[in-house]
Amino acid sequence: MWRKLKKIAVTILAVLGVLFIIIMLMPDDEEQEDRPREEAEVTSDIEESASAESSVVEQTQAEAAPSEVETISVGVEAKSATVMIYMNGSDLETNAGEATDDISEMISSGIGDNVNVIIQTMGTKEWQNYGISSDTAQTYKIENGDLTLVRDNLGQLDCTSKDTLSEFIGFCKDNYSAERYIFIFWNHGGGPVYGFGYDEWQPEESSLTIAEMAAAFSEHSDIYFDIIGMDCCIMANLETCYALSPFCRYTLLSEDFESGLGWSYTGWMKNLEENPGISAPLLGKNIIEDIISDNEDSFIGDSACIGLFNESTIRNLFAAWKAYAYKNEEALLNKNYSKNHMAKGRMSKGFWDMWGLDDSDVTLSDYYISDILALVEGIDSSSSEAKELMSALKAAVSYYGHTSDKNELTGLSVSLPYGDSYFYDQLRSVYSDIDFDEDYIDWLEGFVYTVSYDDYYDYDSFEDSWGGWGAYEDEYGGNISGGGSCEYGYDYDTGDYYGYGDEWAADNWIYDYEEEIWYLYENETLYLYDDMTDTTYYYDEDADELYYYDESRDDWFPAD
Repeated sequence: MWRKLKKIAVTILAVLGVLFIIIMLMPDDEEQEDRPREEAEVTSDIEESASAESSVVEQTQAEAAPSEVETISVGVEAKSATVMIYMNGSDLETNAGEATDDISEMISSGIGDNVNVIIQTMGTKEWQNYGISSDTAQTYKIENGDLTLVRDNLGQLDCTSKDTLSEFIGFCKDNYSAERYIFIFWNHGGGPVYGFGYDEWQPEESSLTIAEMAAAFSEHSDIYFDIIGMDCCIMANLETCYALSPFCRYTLLSEDFESGLGWSYTGWMKNLEENPGISAPLLGKNIIEDIISDNEDSFIGDSACIGLFNESTIRNLFAAWKAYAYKNEEALLNKNYSKNHMAKGRMSKGFWDMWGLDDSDVTLSDYYISDILALVEGIDSSSSEAKELMSALKAAVSYYGHTSDKNELTGLSVSLPYGDSYFYDQLRSVYSDIDFDEDYIDWLEGFVYTVSYDDYYDYDSFEDSWGGWGAYEDEYGGNISGGGSCEYGYDYDTGDYYGYGDEWAADNWIYDYEEEIWYLYENETLYLYDDMTDTTYYYDEDADELYYYDESRDDWFPAD
């Protein structure tokens, strides 16, 4: 195990070294440094050096790690957090009790002492449990193993109104201030154009658009969310991430249709209650893995594709997508790259466990959703624009989870309005309100008039070959571009990761999908974190020595 971890560390440092040179070769007036050796040479030299060391040196190294190496925690120092849940039960609760099922999961987590969980219940003609009123919106807090009413008689609030959302955020901020904040939308999702929410008391066409979400969050710029999540279908798209990027560090969204199970709340809320300072990316990974496990293990589980997205990268991703899309305009217009994908349910459990065929009459193509990576692999994956886009996309997808069924959903999508002028008109309004590039919005109109709108691209070959993000680590490893720009990960000029100030420096852990380990390059030191064993490592490049941190003794010790 230790040898494998040392190999990982050497590889990461080699990648970082190569990227440093690329940065230095970019046009500027700074002094250039000598080019580091290639990864294979570095690895070979370190191995030769290690084998040649005397037993005296080895004994000295085994006694303790260099004293100047700082300890580092996986997370932040926060002792409190507030989770705001904007729960529109709607038909999901009226017909199946799915909202109150999730409330039961939250209560069973034991959360409530260190973490405030504030739930606003709305939009539902018949709540099935806990005495929640269908006649008026209410606000609840989970505490002492129960659901406590804190506001009543709010009226039949419209959950699809920006003002309702803004008021709820303000109420939580004013009455349950904390060191960290998480926000969760709970209900139906309709992609980047239709947005969130089917309120049973409102006209069916009413929804809360991503522009209205952004407007509501902007009215509370004095708080910043670690995660904005959506327990909703098909909201993992570039446009939603763009709209929410000023207000949070991460978004946690589903590209696929969600099953009736939705999110699984007990495990991650228990973790957050026990450690309110848990690393945001690690918490996101926990949420995703619980969702995937639930869908794998339950008879009513469906196909699931959930991602955690680094919001600091989204502006760069949008720029890279535009450059790629403009270059490949002809190809994009000659086929419909929307996905004819429907939710896949389990046909059975046990010995004959298998995923069924698509079993819904609604498809992703109804929302003109095109998976970005699958599209790139189908059109052009070798141009400089493609490399830039995949670099930016790899940086954006901080963690990704998928059930064991095969489809070509890889985490994040865009919407292209093939043959639908009505959809485009709504798109234009929403995209303009989130300050999307007007030239890009105008360019999208071309998809309305393409003659190939009903000629769908066949993704079968990509579906057969797609094996997850691990295959992209060698070229775009560690969420740091290996394709030439180095723009999307570590900034050697400032000594920090893009998009983060010093406040988050100790929580910028990046996941390596191939090696299944987290790493952080901080103060010229490489740290590794194995979340399966809850162990932090430090790699001494000069001595080719790996150290682990012993919290009880507050010191580093050789891992060999």
